[in-house]
Amino acid sequence: MSTERRQAEVLEEEAQAFNHQIHERMAHGHVPDLRRAPRCEWFINNPWRDPAYVKLDFYEQFELIEKTLRDQLGPRPARVLEIGCGPGYLSLELARAGHDVTGIDLSPACIEVARRMADEDPWRSERGGLAYLAGDLFAHPQLAAGSFDAVVFLGALHHFPEQERVMARVRELLRAGGIVMAHEPTRDRVTRGNAAFCHLLRTLLSAGNGFHADFPIPAPEAVEGEIGKLFAHMRYETEDAEKLQSPNDNEAGFREMYAALSGSFTELVLEERYAFFHEFIGGLRFDEEKNRALARYLRDMDARLVELGVLQSTEFFYVGSRRA
Repeated sequence: MSTERRQAEVLEEEAQAFNHQIHERMAHGHVPDLRRAPRCEWFINNPWRDPAYVKLDFYEQFELIEKTLRDQLGPRPARVLEIGCGPGYLSLELARAGHDVTGIDLSPACIEVARRMADEDPWRSERGGLAYLAGDLFAHPQLAAGSFDAVVFLGALHHFPEQERVMARVRELLRAGGIVMAHEPTRDRVTRGNAAFCHLLRTLLSAGNGFHADFPIPAPEAVEGEIGKLFAHMRYETEDAEKLQSPNDNEAGFREMYAALSGSFTELVLEERYAFFHEFIGGLRFDEEKNRALARYLRDMDARLVELGVLQSTEFFYVGSRRA
């Protein structure tokens, strides 16, 4: 089999994985809209389970990205391309903030959902331009060179195996002086120390009947094995290092992403973000008031522990400008 044919097959498998995921989620009441997301008990341990967690997690990411657009490009609306937009919630919110946004994704099902969310948007008349494209970043005919002020990756860049090729394409699509933003997980940086801390936190929450499942206090001889299982889970892998989400998940780690970004753009921002709170807030099972207060505490303590060097960050935010 030729390399080109195998690459095409992998892209199709990647698209199918996310087609399946969004179909399953939508069938169980998911609404991928930061303003209209309902409480969705189908999610067991995911921030999409509760609108308060959506605001704490995903809306905070939008606010960071939107503020960066204004800080780096000025107050005027920007022409933004989101690569790997999925069902479109970030692109939609950026358009609501007044920007002219294009979202592209390999998954036709995700793009279909994104377009439906845009059509149903109660704030449609107030937003900037918004278009969604299904297809390959490197080959889509509607992506013209020099068309964008900003290119954004939100949890998508780590799916690309050829990082330098991606950055060359981003440079091509950006105008002179444009910026690239990447807010990405780096599951390759999950440490066993992170996993041990999360095992402790999970066990304590469960012991207080405040977590989604019963995780009893383990026998001493079982602890190391359980930490190993949790370590694999936090890396989105099986214990045999097989990928859980999609064929291209975790194709690039921090070293590969950062090398490609910093080698292609002038670095403006590099911020270490969080280590663990995404793994917990959707699973909280105390009363609603305590859940929401504890979710905020966990997020803020996560940032503090990363800043103090107690835990290794497993996500980062990068901003770079296009060199002449």
